[in-house]
Amino acid sequence: MASDNLVLRSGLWHARLTIPADARPTLNRREFTASLKTGSKTEAQRLKIPYLQQWQSLIDQARSTSKLDPEDARIQAKALAERAREFYADVAQAHITNGPLSTEKADAVADFLSLGPNHSQEEWERMLRHFEVDGRLDAFEFNRDLQSLVQGNMEKQANTLPLKEADKDEIKQILKDPSHYRAKSPITTTRINAFKVHQEQVKGIVQKTVDTQVARLENLKNWLETNRRDLTHESITAYMDTLSVSEKTKKQFLFAGSSFWKWALRYDENFKKLHRDQQSPFQNHDFPTNRSKRAATSTERKAFAPEDVAKLYDAAKNQKNRETLSDLILLGAYTGARIEELCRLKTSDIVKEEGIQCFSIKDAKTAAGERNIPIHSKLQPVVDRLVKNSEDGYLIKSTSGNKYGNRSDALSKQFGRLKTDAGYNSQFVFHSFRKTVITQLQRSDVPGVLIAAIVGHETGTITFDVYSAGPSPKQKRDAISRLKYPIKQEVYKAAF
Repeated sequence: MASDNLVLRSGLWHARLTIPADARPTLNRREFTASLKTGSKTEAQRLKIPYLQQWQSLIDQARSTSKLDPEDARIQAKALAERAREFYADVAQAHITNGPLSTEKADAVADFLSLGPNHSQEEWERMLRHFEVDGRLDAFEFNRDLQSLVQGNMEKQANTLPLKEADKDEIKQILKDPSHYRAKSPITTTRINAFKVHQEQVKGIVQKTVDTQVARLENLKNWLETNRRDLTHESITAYMDTLSVSEKTKKQFLFAGSSFWKWALRYDENFKKLHRDQQSPFQNHDFPTNRSKRAATSTERKAFAPEDVAKLYDAAKNQKNRETLSDLILLGAYTGARIEELCRLKTSDIVKEEGIQCFSIKDAKTAAGERNIPIHSKLQPVVDRLVKNSEDGYLIKSTSGNKYGNRSDALSKQFGRLKTDAGYNSQFVFHSFRKTVITQLQRSDVPGVLIAAIVGHETGTITFDVYSAGPSPKQKRDAISRLKYPIKQEVYKAAF
């Protein structure tokens, strides 16, 4: 029995939830199951809860996407009304030329006459009288009656839609005259929310990436509706022309759009019906090639020279309440670590490896990024002070973490204002210290494989990345000791 959403298989409990019939086509399965990896039912009762919550969310999402979206109905009504107008013109032309309807047009007659519920006897008699034996066919009257019947069929069909009366009335207006249609993006709020849940809970994409994708989709939705544009390749091209961003950012926007398009075609039945024969409007976009070397390097990040490091350190030190920022500048200049890596350092991350005191970098962007960095002699008094004064276990004080858990957010903005006030443009950022360290080590004849180990890069070779245990702490310390800056450090008091 699995009445409590648990089933015992091979000595281990599994969580199980049957998917309701109306959600199965979207989710493409009959049930959710997951091993709880325990033989204790008491523990299984606790472990099943997050699975059941996630699965129920997916079921709710599937049900919401299976409902008819008013915008989808408007798009369908516009297409149907335009097709009807073409059909009327074809029938009229056949009468004028006294020629027969093609098989395709004859099929269209059948389609339009069967759009709505069963016709009344009066409606059928009105059409059949045009075909009486020895009767003269009046093309004008025939077309008038045909249009009346087809229009009535389409309106009857609109009345059966599971929509609000206001939406039905708008759809009827579009069926009478397709020019009444005003584009409202099929990238609806409901779909964006469902896509967001899918990216977070099914694909497990990090929150910040999902939020960025959602923001880009919402901006596109608003632009399409404001400019009354359909979701087409031409519209996407026009929208991207309005964005004052780099080519890289535009490609990221296209990736967000493509991700949404693929999700909607797979999980949203109504979207699939409307767009399954349409090529993705987010594909095959060209970007102008700028052959100017100056333009190509205008956004390239640059390294700070040793003199720049000293200038920035002095600028931070001379500002009120910027001791933390000046400490962070020193840490960046003598380690080459990323700003978030430094802000996440805890007092417990000061470790000894083979007798050498190091920063232990954990939870890095890559496996190679998890490393120990020997502490430069110039940093030792700074580190000792930070450890002694730490109130929350972290070396660097942070006013707060942002919603993604980043501790470096406020300090990164402080540094941005500092370097701008000091006369540095957008090519210089905190990450420039990383370039500075790599450049200084390379110019001091430090081998590339040793530099990579210090800054947490892969070498790109199986020999070093797979088989080597890496350089020794002494080798890394000797390399780091070659970093020299014209900085006059002041030793702050033990407590602020």
